[in-house]
Amino acid sequence: MKLLITFFLFVSISVQAQDTTKVLFIGNSITYYNDMPQTFEAIANSKFDTTQVTVYAPGGTGFIDHVSDQNVYTHFRTGNWDYVVLQPGSNESPGYTEPIASTLGRARQLKDSILKYSPCAKIVFYEITYGVWGNDSEQLVEYNETMDLIKANLTQLADSTQQCFAPAGEAIKTAWNDNQNTMFWGGTGNIHPNVKGSYIIACSFYASIFEKPSFGTSVLGGLTVQEANQYQTLADTTVLNYKPEWRIGTFDLVSDFNFTTNEVNIVNFFDNSQYADSIFWDFGDGASSKLINPIHTYNSINSYDVTHTAYKNGCAKDSVKTVLIEMLNANVSKEKFDVTIFPNPSTNFFTIKLPYSINQYYITVFDELGKTVLFEKSTTQSFKIDLLNNPKGLYFVKIETEELSVFKKIVRN
Repeated sequence: MKLLITFFLFVSISVQAQDTTKVLFIGNSITYYNDMPQTFEAIANSKFDTTQVTVYAPGGTGFIDHVSDQNVYTHFRTGNWDYVVLQPGSNESPGYTEPIASTLGRARQLKDSILKYSPCAKIVFYEITYGVWGNDSEQLVEYNETMDLIKANLTQLADSTQQCFAPAGEAIKTAWNDNQNTMFWGGTGNIHPNVKGSYIIACSFYASIFEKPSFGTSVLGGLTVQEANQYQTLADTTVLNYKPEWRIGTFDLVSDFNFTTNEVNIVNFFDNSQYADSIFWDFGDGASSKLINPIHTYNSINSYDVTHTAYKNGCAKDSVKTVLIEMLNANVSKEKFDVTIFPNPSTNFFTIKLPYSINQYYITVFDELGKTVLFEKSTTQSFKIDLLNNPKGLYFVKIETEELSVFKKIVRN
């Protein structure tokens, strides 16, 4: 089933506000019909999520047009957007006119341009609802087959670009499968949503972007209170009960870490971030590190708020945890446990020499990023480290007994 659009109207609307969530919609007449983006904006503002919407939606277009439209890139450059909604063309969505591989390539081009100018923006693909030829059983099967293609393609777009999609089409599909007597389009053979369809779509975008229910909004979109409540619940349930399916939150930058104390004042920190391209640590005592899994020694008894910052494309997320140092370890001293490592620097092999024999001790070697490259236990007074298969650079060696830990730096030339 292929429905052709011959509308060539476009709408460009910008509402000025301060301290708002800025959302750009890029689409076609399916996007702007019944002022859907403005209804979404009104819903968000009614829920105290101050929002500014801008729409660029030339009728009859798709990604194939947007990638060569300088007006699209002008919007990308001037917005500093929080969210950008990208609606594939009506027949791009199920792959009827363009293979999904081509649409995906164009989606990546649009994504790269968006993030160049708004590095912290989230991209939300718009899953359209397409249209129906009628309401008999055969036409219902045909509609569901088209929607399955659209869902599969939107899932591929989201996974391949590490973004998400708003399942507006899924919400209307649920309603249509439940009752084919209520129309959500302008009519059979019309791909554009009517006021009911546009209201469901607007509620779906609110739930997808703000990740909370639209239910209770005072914005009714021209519907009765009963109808509006029904469709709010439909959109909220579809979006919020199945967020992983729409990849909502799946690829978000996450800052997280944990830590263990080897000695009373020596702390191992472990990065648990997701989708970060770099890490920064503030240990709370004036010291910091860019290592992934650093080891830090505190020199004073105190509590320290450690801040872990994860970066992605220049965007940052923080998490803070408190490390409590209750005493200092007087046992750790060069005089009592003077470990030597030689030769240092070395090309391949290093020898650890302990000042006296120990029943058992552990050797851990970390690279500059804090990644463990070797872990061994030994009972001999000398131990040989082999870094033949590791790249040249700086390494850290931890020698740990039941009573104390010693840290050394070595360099492989």
